[in-house]
Amino acid sequence: MSKKKRLRRIKDVLMEMGAGKFFYRIERSSKSDHVEALISVINMMGEEIEEALVHQEYVNVNESIKHIVLMNFQIDLNGKIKALNQQACEILFYRPDEIVGQTFMSFLDETSISKWKKNLKNLLKKKLVDTSLNLTFKTRKGLLVPSACYINKLEGKSDDEESFIITVVKHSKKQVELEDYLKTTEPQTIKRHRLFKNLPLIKKEKVRLNSEDIAKIREARDFLMNNLEKEFPSLKELALQFGTNTFKLKYGFKELYGISVFRFLRNERLRKAKILVQGGNCSFKTIAYQCGYRSVPTFTNTFKSVFGHTPTELRKKFSSEDF
Repeated sequence: MSKKKRLRRIKDVLMEMGAGKFFYRIERSSKSDHVEALISVINMMGEEIEEALVHQEYVNVNESIKHIVLMNFQIDLNGKIKALNQQACEILFYRPDEIVGQTFMSFLDETSISKWKKNLKNLLKKKLVDTSLNLTFKTRKGLLVPSACYINKLEGKSDDEESFIITVVKHSKKQVELEDYLKTTEPQTIKRHRLFKNLPLIKKEKVRLNSEDIAKIREARDFLMNNLEKEFPSLKELALQFGTNTFKLKYGFKELYGISVFRFLRNERLRKAKILVQGGNCSFKTIAYQCGYRSVPTFTNTFKSVFGHTPTELRKKFSSEDF
């Protein structure tokens, strides 16, 4: 892929971000230069902004948000598109007549094409289909849209009337992690319930937030985001600083963003650290201090526990990748 073509795709994805569409990604090339480094940073930025926006406007996100529907396709048993929703045309930059009648896999990237072919064979053998598959779509402009796809089979009087319905969604990563956690802890929860089923239940008080409370908590969140390098004050001090109380800040923050204040701060510090490690040449001591760590060993150990690599290992891995 030429430098001019890559720069054009950077322009295209930035224009889409400016319009509020943060689900597009730029395809990586075989180059290893400043343009490719910029593409990497833009892709990471898109992921972070998209994740933040999914949660920003909702209270009690763990119950409210599971996925956002992007596209819908109806596909015949030969893999050709019979119908789709208007939003799919807008996302892929094609007219309906340019999509209908084409094979579904012609709008996927190379990796997803092989994945779709393999799974289509298995889907055709099944009478009932209710499954999911992670696929990456490729737009007319060459931008990528990685998404989760739910696949269902519609029965008909004959094979000609049968078809697949594919619902393309964007998941909240925090929600997926929460669901995986609940699946692994459910057996232990049931066991504990059997042990303590005769004990009286204590109903946990639910925090009630008005618009003023929500505004103050968002101000506190913005303060943390903009001061990751500073020493974190106590919850009481932070609550007083923004005119609320510790209870509302602690439980209201988790109600609003689905995560505790301390865990949010840690995640944001490490997210910033990862970007600096991958995309810059700053020393790890400098990065540690910019991300609120006063001890490099503590920073290194925490970084490895979350990302599976030390900062040194991740930078070497990132710089030596064959993009």
